[in-house]
Amino acid sequence: MSCEPVTVEKVTLERTMKHKGVPVLHYKIEYPKFIHSQYQNQLDQINCWYQCKAEDLQKEFETVNYRDASEQYDFSLKENYPFPMHEAMVVFHITYNQDCCISLYQDKYIFSGGAHGNTLRTSDTWNVMTGCLYTLYGNRSDWEQVQKNILNQIDGQIKEHLAKGEDWYFDDYSKLVAETFNPQSFYVTPEGIMIYFQQYDIAPYSSGIQEFLVRTDQ
Repeated sequence: MSCEPVTVEKVTLERTMKHKGVPVLHYKIEYPKFIHSQYQNQLDQINCWYQCKAEDLQKEFETVNYRDASEQYDFSLKENYPFPMHEAMVVFHITYNQDCCISLYQDKYIFSGGAHGNTLRTSDTWNVMTGCLYTLYGNRSDWEQVQKNILNQIDGQIKEHLAKGEDWYFDDYSKLVAETFNPQSFYVTPEGIMIYFQQYDIAPYSSGIQEFLVRTDQ
């Protein structure tokens, strides 16, 4: 399958919000806008989906997150504590853009005080010609065996990482991998399919979001 790559533009929604004249929340939302000479009708639907998603996040940040930041500011002022300005950031990364397929992930980072913020990752892989999402298993009837093979590959890679002292994982990582595995948590790269786990799923915060390059044709 051959078609020209999709042109990707970045759209940004950004604002610093004040409470009693003091900046308490800064948010920045980045989302993609796709352009293609042949499949623009399909991409317009995808663009609308990302725009609506970004606007929903903007409403959430300007209500829930702003309320929380304002309340913490008032409490800090009353107790004479330092107030750390809250942050909400959403960024996207294109990981594949060829063969009428575009894949990306979005990281949503929230900091509301404390030692560090937290990041939640989501991802999508689109068929440019149809405007539909790809799934990890496609139409394969042997999806249970495919999933078993993926989990075995991940277990093997973790064992290699531990042997090399490259990463830290929870002691019961094999059990946690099986329990927290999400078939929607993947994106495509030129090297293959990347499976990821959220912070704290299988490893401590310091290890970050864990990623594993796997094959689904084994």
